Amino acid sequence: MTNIDRRTLLKVMGATSLTPLVIGGSANRALAEGVELKPTSTETVYFRGWPFKPEVVADNVNRYNSEEGGHVDYQTVTHGDYPTLMEKSLIAGDKLDIIYGNPPTAVRFLEAGWIAPADDVPNIEQIKADMYDNARNAFTYKDKLLGLSYFLAIRGLVVVNTEKQKELGVDGAQPKNWDEFYAQLLDLAKKGGKDLYMPHWFNEFYGISWAFIWEVINRGGAQIDPKTFAPQLTVDGAGGKTLAAWKAIYNAGLVKEEVLSFNEAAIVDAFSSGRYLYSTQASYNLAVFNDPAKSKVAGKTRFLPYQGQSWGLLDSAMYIKSARKRSAALDVDVGRFQSWYGYKDQTGKVAVGQRWAENSMLFSAYKTVMESETTKAAFKKNLVADGDFDALLAVNAKAPHPDTWKTVYAEEYNTYLRNRLGQFLRNDEAVEKVIGDINAQLASLNKKYKLG
Repeated sequence: MTNIDRRTLLKVMGATSLTPLVIGGSANRALAEGVELKPTSTETVYFRGWPFKPEVVADNVNRYNSEEGGHVDYQTVTHGDYPTLMEKSLIAGDKLDIIYGNPPTAVRFLEAGWIAPADDVPNIEQIKADMYDNARNAFTYKDKLLGLSYFLAIRGLVVVNTEKQKELGVDGAQPKNWDEFYAQLLDLAKKGGKDLYMPHWFNEFYGISWAFIWEVINRGGAQIDPKTFAPQLTVDGAGGKTLAAWKAIYNAGLVKEEVLSFNEAAIVDAFSSGRYLYSTQASYNLAVFNDPAKSKVAGKTRFLPYQGQSWGLLDSAMYIKSARKRSAALDVDVGRFQSWYGYKDQTGKVAVGQRWAENSMLFSAYKTVMESETTKAAFKKNLVADGDFDALLAVNAKAPHPDTWKTVYAEEYNTYLRNRLGQFLRNDEAVEKVIGDINAQLASLNKKYKLG
């Protein structure tokens, strides 16, 4: 993520207000039942997203254009770091109306004035009421709803190869927290166990840095005070314990250095090979692991349930509206398409969200989707035991949203962590030094953006 301070963020698009264009706002609210989502003009709505099943996205867009007379232009952004590319495009004033975005990215973009909150799209009160509390919290910043739900997932779900569990004699010993998890790994390693763990330490913006963020939270710690933003990591607390555990398994040879240069596809392939006992993954990858055409552990992959400690964090993405200057009619059209795509279509169904749940095992922020029998049946096809669906929902319900993701510097901090944590492991650095460096970085970012 480019280094832009708060003043520049707020000036670089100075002509753009943080307040969305409220054209026909009362009319939009009058359409609270979503009965009218057709465009009002022939102007083009520009929609951009990252490359996950773009053929499905294109088909959804084609349906809107065909059935509702829309003029939506969709293209996939395929090269480079998506948040950085979107930031550059927004700064350049490119034609963007609806984009994908994670909450930390959206916070940064809102502070810069590049995106508009979703509070005035058709159906907004119904949309908010249908959201689970943890999802609504993740999507809300300064009392503004940042966007509408694309997906939710548990990132950091500990998936388990049940066949290897039996081989190693630990099928009746499920770790309940991170301390028990690492203790079991080290004990198995002492007994000669191999290929015990494939961690989420890969080299993408949501890789090793997110793994540290979630483990600190799972252990009951925090990186910053949510009100004062003051650094909270300590050597004898959750941050120090996380790094000490990582150092122990890395130095014991349980994790190879090459993992630090992997991408996500590599760790998915690694666990699919059947070699590993455990791996920290995104929950939707259960659909890959239990597919006989894609995995050697199909029918043998489960996960560690919630037993008092959360696992991972709440990964999510939204459909976000840009704040670029538009005509009154086009602004209405963008809001209507955002509502149609991000919630209910003209038939009253959460069609896009339901489709993602059924074909990709993506959670939705909406109760309408997640509590339907259709979703339950679709998820169960990718699960092993009868109780796994309810257990997965329980892990999801406890998945936390990081406090650092509600700061303007979340992406900069994430980039720092990504580089610093890899150095820590490769160079066998002292935990005390790294905790001190991370706290210093947080303090520096607070000063840079005049927080606290």
